[in-house]
Amino acid sequence: MPQWSTFQCDEPDFVVRSIPDGDCFKVQRQCLEQGSSVFGDMFSCCESGYVFDSLDEDTHTLDLMESSTNLNLLFRFLHNPPVPYEEEKAEKSPIKSSRIHLMFPQSAIPFPLIPSLLKLADKYALSPELTECLYSHLASYASVFPLRVYGYAVELGLDSIAAKTSMYLLDPPLSSYSVEDLKAIPTAEAYHKLVLLHDFRIKRLREILRGESIFPHGYGECSRHAQKTVFIWERRKEDILHLIEAATDVAAEMAQVKETFVQCETCTRACTAALSMLEYKCAKVPKRNDRIPI
Repeated sequence: MPQWSTFQCDEPDFVVRSIPDGDCFKVQRQCLEQGSSVFGDMFSCCESGYVFDSLDEDTHTLDLMESSTNLNLLFRFLHNPPVPYEEEKAEKSPIKSSRIHLMFPQSAIPFPLIPSLLKLADKYALSPELTECLYSHLASYASVFPLRVYGYAVELGLDSIAAKTSMYLLDPPLSSYSVEDLKAIPTAEAYHKLVLLHDFRIKRLREILRGESIFPHGYGECSRHAQKTVFIWERRKEDILHLIEAATDVAAEMAQVKETFVQCETCTRACTAALSMLEYKCAKVPKRNDRIPI
């Protein structure tokens, strides 16, 4: 990944100066024009001679009321834009545990730079191609900084990214966040969508667990231990029903009862089948707030 800390243009034909800091940046006018409609409009008002041979002429310098830090970042993005981020295969795997594995995207724009780039993209009206590229890099951090990515996506009207990110906000419970943390979500509606997602999943997971029998319709029932096995299974269900949260792996929580049946092949087989069915049904419960019934 190229360095973002410094910007350097190999074949400059124009100078932009930061008014607050006084620093000058030698740039290529074409990169600015093609990447930003704001710069394009600026240059359309200038004479063709505004591109010059000597970059030391102060009369050919564009002054901007922008910090050197922001200009460095903006020109780096305009001259050497990254390719759109492609989601890695590991991020597409289904959630199988209560805690989602955090995966830092190795080839993405460093996350601390993205908020500034989003503001600059809006301020300088960057091209749709560059803007969409930036959005793809924002989305790449959904599993790592879900609350902040969700907030940015909502603020920018990026519904698909917000919906994707909601699945990474299943854990921890929403009540565990501080008021300061939740300020990252810009609207009450966006927060309410998360509340509805958590509530729907908790109710549905409980419903599935309550209805799952170890010997459904008597199938695979053990002639010697049926009563005891059912009692153990049902007791474990009651133990975890009130503990279920939006990201709980219900099948994994129930799996510990399998150790109780190791002495009986029939009961073990029935337990394995019941756990597999439980995992299958729970995996079909929507994990995103755009897929729950309204």
